[in-house]
Amino acid sequence: MRVMRLRLIFVVLFLALGPVSPPSQKSVALRKADLKERFLLQVSYEPENGFKDFMTSRSRIVDFERQEDALRMVEQPHESAATPRLLAIIPIRGETEQSLMVDFNAAFDKVFQEEDRTGEDYDGRDDTNDYSFFRLSQRHIVNASQHGSMLVIDQTARNMSMDPVLVHYYLSPYRSNPDFMSFEIKNLDLFGFYETYARQRSGRTVLYATKFDSHKPIVFALSAATPDRYRQAVRDGVLYWNKALGRSLLHVIDAPDGVRAPDPRYNVIQWLSDGYFNSTSHIQSDPLTGEILHAHIFTGSGDVIHGDLDQQNDHLRFVIAHEVGHALGLRHNFAKGPASTVMNYFTFEETVRIGNQVIRPGGKALDYDWKVMRHVYLGGPIDPDTLPPFCTDGQAMCDPFMSSGIAMQGGTGSN
Repeated sequence: MRVMRLRLIFVVLFLALGPVSPPSQKSVALRKADLKERFLLQVSYEPENGFKDFMTSRSRIVDFERQEDALRMVEQPHESAATPRLLAIIPIRGETEQSLMVDFNAAFDKVFQEEDRTGEDYDGRDDTNDYSFFRLSQRHIVNASQHGSMLVIDQTARNMSMDPVLVHYYLSPYRSNPDFMSFEIKNLDLFGFYETYARQRSGRTVLYATKFDSHKPIVFALSAATPDRYRQAVRDGVLYWNKALGRSLLHVIDAPDGVRAPDPRYNVIQWLSDGYFNSTSHIQSDPLTGEILHAHIFTGSGDVIHGDLDQQNDHLRFVIAHEVGHALGLRHNFAKGPASTVMNYFTFEETVRIGNQVIRPGGKALDYDWKVMRHVYLGGPIDPDTLPPFCTDGQAMCDPFMSSGIAMQGGTGSN
């Protein structure tokens, strides 16, 4: 089947009505033929002055329907009994025989607040279809560019508190990956992955684990802002997961100058140097299959504020391994007992020990990590009788602080 691609044919500037010398806006020309396709819309957003509250919005499969001088962007129903949901009305500013000139800035006036990753312990095994949103005002398109078949739009705006926010939109023709093998999550009894939102398949509810495609390399790009004295520790934290998988599936490259998270081309590990900040990670996935398409990790100076340089590096190895685990789809495992996973929280001293003895080259992956990763990613068998115990956020008696009395130091993982 011929893949029809969304093409950014040209970008023109037009002046919005308003005060003298208003900022220019960008209208985007779209091929009419491409609009017959289904599209994947992915959205993320952050405060314009920093990454501290970076978030993703739920990924959606959308259609475009022309109605006179506008395009209706509609999410098709997840179930046969549901009706299509109108997400935006996009004004058409001009037209040629083959193209429509559309105004995304006028249409994209809100951000839906449901996060892209979820779990059945959040809302149960039913899709709540939560369309709550926050409104955007004073909107301006600051970038519209093409990356292969993907249209990338960056928009500055003000949220309802009038705080500046930067919103990132990725729009591309939807094609599920034929090589990707979805993994159905039936419960959270033995292990935990982030999940797709619930869907109905043959009369039953299905949730899939979010994970990367194991048929191709998983590459993380180390931001140029990462200090030289910590770069090897970050690399070691990423490559820990090759030990768990038993193969060299993960790779680390140096991000080109100017590349920062989020970026449609790279899974960026972004170093932040503007004060204390607990590390965090976010993923954006195919909402139908669970394949992770983008991962964004934020770490930085807040993770290296304790100990000498060697201790800081070993602690950072643990932090990065923890956050990359989330970026690979893994949930926390706060089960009591000896350390069996990097997906738990530990004292600073214990993270240093794990970073030094486990994550450094030559160490062996922890028991839970390699058993669960090989099962979900590679289809390996799993023995419930020998699998280390599991519990995660929100489950009864599964609070890492209540159970152990520890206090996190230097950001042992904030999500």
